[in-house]
Amino acid sequence: MTAAMRMAIRRDKVRAAGGCTVCEYAGLFLAFSTAGWLWEVALHLLLDGELVNRGTLLGPWLPIYGVGGLAAVLLLGRFAARPPVVCGLGALLSTAIEYAAGKYLLAVYGLRWWDYSDFPLNIDGLVSPLTSLLFGLACCGAVYVAAPALRRAFGRVPRARLRLACAALALLFAFDFAVCTLRPNSGQGVTVTQAADDGLRVIEPAQIGLLLQNLPK
Repeated sequence: MTAAMRMAIRRDKVRAAGGCTVCEYAGLFLAFSTAGWLWEVALHLLLDGELVNRGTLLGPWLPIYGVGGLAAVLLLGRFAARPPVVCGLGALLSTAIEYAAGKYLLAVYGLRWWDYSDFPLNIDGLVSPLTSLLFGLACCGAVYVAAPALRRAFGRVPRARLRLACAALALLFAFDFAVCTLRPNSGQGVTVTQAADDGLRVIEPAQIGLLLQNLPK
């Protein structure tokens, strides 16, 4: 049996067990990130009549959607036989991710990339029951529709080409992420200035390393 045959058999076993290769996980993350960007851009265009590059990065991707979608596939797939459970847990998972990301962005940059202050029962304007429910439904879409369709599409692409495309996109994303960590995408239609009562100290990105060095040991 050749090495290629052994690798093919091993890959088939992984797929049968419901797993993905590293390249496929990266592809899912990037696909969910791009889908989130398209949704945000389209929603802003519909509601405000402006075509704006939404999110903290310059490229057509929103990593918070990538993290949420991939986390839903990894953590909620085991509950696939019970859609209400997937939806409920997806709502809780999305709420935790969104709140943590919002607090981080406020603390580091003093800016909001979303604001739910006008939504009922919101918490700090960063999460709300309505948006959590919508994201719970989106997690169902990721688990039942998007992930299986994407994995079938990945399976039809020659492995070498898939790896090359995945590596190229991952490098581009990493470069975008590194650049925008220091100078994130912001401005009219993208961010909202930090409210005075947020009670958070804004930390300049350049000071993070200095703060870490001065921590008590």
